[in-house]
Amino acid sequence: MEDTTQTISMDSGLSRDAVKHESFRPWFKFGPILILLLYWLGSASGYIFSYLGEFVPWCIPHIEGCTSISRTGRFGISFYIVKFTVIPVAIFAFVYWLDMARWNTVSIPKGHFLNFAPTILGCLGASALLVQISVLGIECGACRTIRSYSTTSFFLLTFIAQWFAWIRIRKQSKRTWVSVFYLILCVLLSIDVVLFVVIPNLYEHTSALENSIAWRTSYLIALAPALSAFGWRSPSGNQ
Repeated sequence: MEDTTQTISMDSGLSRDAVKHESFRPWFKFGPILILLLYWLGSASGYIFSYLGEFVPWCIPHIEGCTSISRTGRFGISFYIVKFTVIPVAIFAFVYWLDMARWNTVSIPKGHFLNFAPTILGCLGASALLVQISVLGIECGACRTIRSYSTTSFFLLTFIAQWFAWIRIRKQSKRTWVSVFYLILCVLLSIDVVLFVVIPNLYEHTSALENSIAWRTSYLIALAPALSAFGWRSPSGNQ
């Protein structure tokens, strides 16, 4: 009788877990895709119009680093393109990280640190991006300092948040390929971060390298939410 009771209790628990997994719905389903599209298209368009306005030289900035990302959004029509595309990116990113915490909590209710650490860091990073874009192209005494610190905060906080997110994706997502590709993305980010820190301390005149790293890392960061969202659709507990 006790065995039967325990079996029924276990079955009920599994059923409740399954219902929880199936009940998870992101607050904005297409947010991760919009982060990718808006950032990639907005930054690329900003660069092209800055080139057409003769504000920046022509190159492949992700490789050659002939100009910084921020410079492409300071002048002419690019100023408005970057504002109207990247500000929504920061807002969607904030919502995405909140959804990440919700998905983590549904999948592993007791994993408090790893459930919320990525979201706290990611939301702080998204807030830093919002600040950076808001003051971009505005000349004031403190604006340059604000842009510098907010840019660094965005990259560093989001970079760490994505590694924490991978730990959860690896354990929770039934789609193994999502975890594998997300790991590759995080490794590529790590390589660029190491280069960004080490190379300027060894060599002089590294602004082109630093610019190219910023372009690549920002594109990878924008890709990460869309990639991880595929893992939300099939949590490992949803058998």
